[in-house]
Amino acid sequence: MRLLDIFITLPLDSQLTLSQFCDSKTLAKIFNGTFQALPSINQQTRRQVTMRGHSFVEVITHSSAQRLCYQIEGHGPIKHHLGVISLTKMNTHLRLRYQIFGLSNTLLPNWLLKLILLYDFKAAMRRLRKLNHAS
Repeated sequence: MRLLDIFITLPLDSQLTLSQFCDSKTLAKIFNGTFQALPSINQQTRRQVTMRGHSFVEVITHSSAQRLCYQIEGHGPIKHHLGVISLTKMNTHLRLRYQIFGLSNTLLPNWLLKLILLYDFKAAMRRLRKLNHAS
């Protein structure tokens, strides 16, 4: 189930790259959480993430200049969590798309989880815009 599908438009001269979503310090600023690098397994980047009182291990399964995919290893607040971030250069701007797929892993209904994610990600995207000096 798609839990989140959000777009953000940035100017073409923005310094945004998807590598920012691999950097623990930058992620901490964007998502207001803690991100700690863990040893790689099978050449996949792993990190311990703590946000909103939940702690889980995130594994980057694909990384390129246009697309970054990650999933949660083991138990996390979202069952079958899969995140897909894409960056597309358009004629007049950059378009970032952030999608999260999965199901609620708690008694929280999926519709409420969607609302919470949307609220959190709107705040995170404001911080991302500020980091990249976009209006």
